[in-house]
Amino acid sequence: MSGAPTAALRVERVSKRFAAVRALTDVSVEFAPGAVTAVLGENGAGKSTLIRVCSGEHLPDEGRLLDGAGERLELRTPIEANRHGIAVVHQEPQLVGEASIAENVFLSRLGEARATSGHHRRALVAEARELLAELGLADELPDPARSCRDLSAAARQLVEIARALATRPRVLFLDEPNSSLTRRETDRLFAIVHRLRAEGVAVVLVSHRLGEVYEISDRIVILRDGQHVATGSPQEIPTERAIELMAGRRLEAASSLDAAPAEPGRVVLELKGLSGERFRDVDLTVRAGEIVGMAGLVGAGRTEIAQAVVGIDGVTGGTIEVLGKRVRIASPQAALRAGISFISEERRTSVFHGQDVAFNLTSSVVGRFGRFGLFGRRRLLRFARERAQEHGVKTASIDAPITSLSGGNQQKVLIARALASDPALIVLDEPTRGVDVGTKAEIYRMLRKLAHDRGLAVWFISSEMDEILSLADRIVVVHDGTIVDDMPRGPGAATVVASALGERVEDAGAALLSTDSSGGPS
Repeated sequence: MSGAPTAALRVERVSKRFAAVRALTDVSVEFAPGAVTAVLGENGAGKSTLIRVCSGEHLPDEGRLLDGAGERLELRTPIEANRHGIAVVHQEPQLVGEASIAENVFLSRLGEARATSGHHRRALVAEARELLAELGLADELPDPARSCRDLSAAARQLVEIARALATRPRVLFLDEPNSSLTRRETDRLFAIVHRLRAEGVAVVLVSHRLGEVYEISDRIVILRDGQHVATGSPQEIPTERAIELMAGRRLEAASSLDAAPAEPGRVVLELKGLSGERFRDVDLTVRAGEIVGMAGLVGAGRTEIAQAVVGIDGVTGGTIEVLGKRVRIASPQAALRAGISFISEERRTSVFHGQDVAFNLTSSVVGRFGRFGLFGRRRLLRFARERAQEHGVKTASIDAPITSLSGGNQQKVLIARALASDPALIVLDEPTRGVDVGTKAEIYRMLRKLAHDRGLAVWFISSEMDEILSLADRIVVVHDGTIVDDMPRGPGAATVVASALGERVEDAGAALLSTDSSGGPS
């Protein structure tokens, strides 16, 4: 239409520095109304900083933001951004655990005195129920009065989405919005995105799931090392070209670096009839040198089984044996003593945000270096530096704040920390959630090397079909709290995994074709 704005939000020559690190350099990009713009880049490319500048969390050092009318925006807080129609769905939901779903959806209203009364709390619940029904999320979040404290990761993400949409935004940033969602929930989210696009909303999607990006996006924007390197349609920038532009090089297939796995060794972990609040009669073995992938819908009991093994959740029946010895594990510390390290899917709550990289990497083994003394500190820093280098952690310094690292590098720190105690078994829940394709390939190579070359037992849980089919030597499927399939990776596994994860069965063939005989992405 003549006179209609060409951009709902315009970023002009924005730069942002944090100490010695330039997170953004002279970035200019437009987000058009009624279009889905995907912002792609490796971890550390500047995507999150761009979102934070556009949503009022950071002020740019240079450059400016303009609204659809060409007026300059001075956004000093997210609340100001909301007033200008800009909302963000964060990758890690920022919810108040003790508050209800309804209170979190309408959190900005809780500052009003009247919102604290019982009458208005009931009104919030009723309004939230209407909004969730409008968004098609009523089945997933049937009780808006329920506390968010005990919600699953997927449910918390849906609450975050509902809260952003409650502001009726003109510009909506989606930062890895479905990293913890099932395919059915993702389809529901994408239906909402299609509707918002039809209503003229500018939707900005940040995601490492390139198949989904190209399924839904109208435009592709690529960042690398804090700079804007390309913009175009999905046809102008096909997937392979996008990966090259993100990395600044052609990525070698992860599989080409991996030898075929040897026969697994002795049994490291054996579960016999293990039962808990949300699972029952689980029999499972994990052997040295073996990678076991556990698939199933969110809520099927996958995470609960793992958390019971490492002492986070209770056990009501059955036994756990580690290296042939029956053990009782009442805490993660007891699991470490038994030889089991665990990495949670919740990266945001797993890192120590007020500490440096060295502390985060060594916190599980800090006792080795003595509690006091300069000599002990030097040994600890040397150990942390060597482990960070070994696991490819990119950081300006080992004593840099952990928050200065990208999400992918924080994940590498967590893996290095889990391995610092030299465990016999490492358990990873969603090991590559929210990391870019390059970092994902690095983590796959790392886990294969640990298992196939060094004999570590690896058990991982994943909601990504291609990850299960690419990485696992053996696949275990959980449904309704019990194991229903246990099979080696192979041609027959793709359809089973697709069904277990609620994926479209026709995608199973494509996922299998994207892996080769050595289990790496092609």
